[in-house]
Formats: sequence, C-alpha cells, structure tokens
Amino acid sequence: MTNLGYKRRNIFIKKNLQGKLILGYFIFVVTGCLLFTVILAFLSADSLTVVYQDNDLRIGQTPFMLVRQLLTANWIFLVAGSFFVVIIAMMITHRLAGPLFRLERAVDNMSNGQLNDVIHLREKDEGKELAAKLNLFNSKLSRDFQHIGKKSRNMEDLLAQYSSLDPENASSDDYRSLFQSIARQNRSVQAVIEKYQLLDD
Repeated sequence: MTNLGYKRRNIFIKKNLQGKLILGYFIFVVTGCLLFTVILAFLSADSLTVVYQDNDLRIGQTPFMLVRQLLTANWIFLVAGSFFVVIIAMMITHRLAGPLFRLERAVDNMSNGQLNDVIHLREKDEGKELAAKLNLFNSKLSRDFQHIGKKSRNMEDLLAQYSSLDPENASSDDYRSLFQSIARQNRSVQAVIEKYQLLDD
C-alpha cells in the first residue's frame, strides 16, 4: 500500500546498511573506471602520444600521457563526479533502507500482537509488494481472530445458559440443544484454526 503524501524525514534510516551500500556503489564505480583505464592503457601500450601545451611539446607513451592529462585537466570533474556518485547512491539506498526499516518495525509489532499496523510506503520505495502482502496477512488474521472472539463469546453465553438451567425443570432437549449449539460454535472455531499450518512445539 502506498501513501503518496508520506515523506520520510531522515535521510539515513539504517546507517550501517546505507553506509555499506554507498561505499559499495562508490567502489564499484571507481573500480569500473580503473578497469577501463587499465584496458585502455594495455591496448595503447605500444603507441606514442604527442602533447602540445603551454608552448611545450612533450612525447611519451600513450597510457602515461593520457593518465597525466586526465588527472591534471579534469581533477575537479573527478571530485565532482565522486560526490555525485555518493549522492545518487544515498538516494538509491534511501529507497531501500527506509522500507526495510519500516517492514522490520511492522514485523516487530506483529510479534507483539499488534495486527492493526498498516504499512505505508512512498511511491518510489522498494518493497511495496511485500508491504501489501503483510498488510493483507494482518487484515486476514485480524478477521479470523475477530471471528474466533465472536464464537468464544457465543460459547460463554451458551455456557451461562447451561449453568442457569434448573435441573428439576429442564428437560433433556434443553441440554441437548445447548450442547449442539456449543458444539456448532466450537466447530466454527476449529474451521478457522485448520486453515493455518502451525509449528509443532
């Protein structure tokens, strides 16, 4: 389920997870750039490059000349690119870490018996399908518990009627009727319980 008006205030929801993912994205991009640089250097190792800069003519092996020119002329772009990689990675991890934190909190609430916790995620968050399934499970389980509670109250009323019967004036049909009603309520409860596969103790 999504709530389009919901905005998450904290950028770092799960600091450990987001830190690892951001570092992983950064290392992936840097490693990719270095890999392509090494491949380019290997392919151009047998060639020479002539560089004319500031009235100075230099000749050298292509890989070293390219790397030197890249670092001296474009270092500001490398720093800015690294910064943007970190920002984009932070935005991507925010869409993952936020829903993960919310799902964990919902499962904790379910473990504590709070089935009325409805999970709302933002429109672009990951995990919306899992959140919808958890919401559906909570809704179904709540309905089943409500059904069991209703049948339990009915059985309490029937047992109260049973205990209020006067043995001298009550007939066997009265006892039989109450017994059948209690059995009917109990079968209804058992039908709900049998829908679930439970762990063995």
